[in-house]
Amino acid sequence: MFLKIILLLSPLIFLSPAFSGELSDAKKAYERNDVITAFYAYEKLAEQGNIVAQNNVAYMYYNGIGIPQDYKKAFTLYQELAEEGLVAAQNTLAAMYIQGHGVVKNYTKALRWYKKSAEQGDVEAQFNLGYMYKKEPNIIQNYEQSAYWYGKAAKQGDADSQVNFAFMHYAGQGLMKNNELAFYWYKASAEQGNAKAQYNVGVMYHEGEGIMLNVVEAHKWFNLSAKNKFNGSVRQRDKIEKNMTAPQIELARRLAKEWIESFFKYSSSGK
Repeated sequence: MFLKIILLLSPLIFLSPAFSGELSDAKKAYERNDVITAFYAYEKLAEQGNIVAQNNVAYMYYNGIGIPQDYKKAFTLYQELAEEGLVAAQNTLAAMYIQGHGVVKNYTKALRWYKKSAEQGDVEAQFNLGYMYKKEPNIIQNYEQSAYWYGKAAKQGDADSQVNFAFMHYAGQGLMKNNELAFYWYKASAEQGNAKAQYNVGVMYHEGEGIMLNVVEAHKWFNLSAKNKFNGSVRQRDKIEKNMTAPQIELARRLAKEWIESFFKYSSSGK
């Protein structure tokens, strides 16, 4: 699993009431692909101090939309916005330090900007801090800090953070080993469709770790993980199936089918 480098979100992050008409015109130009008009409209508003327009000008410089691509100019603009506390700019600045776009690579500074964003509650930044403290070779490894930030993002519902937080509970990395909490967080991630978490829920049900042994549930979660193409899931499902009765297998398959139907129904409802 890699860093969630969300370099650039939607260029139109929000509207400012003081400039709503001008921003709306710029947005319409952008949406009809009249990007040169959009760029100069945003640039005019940016010069008047509008932070939305400043963000969008930086975005367009970074991507070369309506203006020749210029990483250094984008970096300068994002740095100014990041220092003003704009979360999206702080994340982008951190990513630019990691990728060396418009600036010399500097993982320490990337960590600093992700931390500023994470402290404002940004879940992507929290995940990235968890990852960097655990796996980034250019940063001193710190399991306690990794677990802390993965935990922050996990509690906000981030499925990738939940599966990593679960593993740290399971392995006792930066936390006291706790199989019950490991299962809890694997299950939380699995319910969101994370294939790795689904596999590990299957393992824990099969081994009776952190939860009462339940071969039907184990088969169900291995089956769901297999449908998500997670490596090893088919092998594990087929292996435990050899020691299950026909009614158990039938029930497990039905439960998996019902879970999938419920998952997609819930997802399509937009809830």
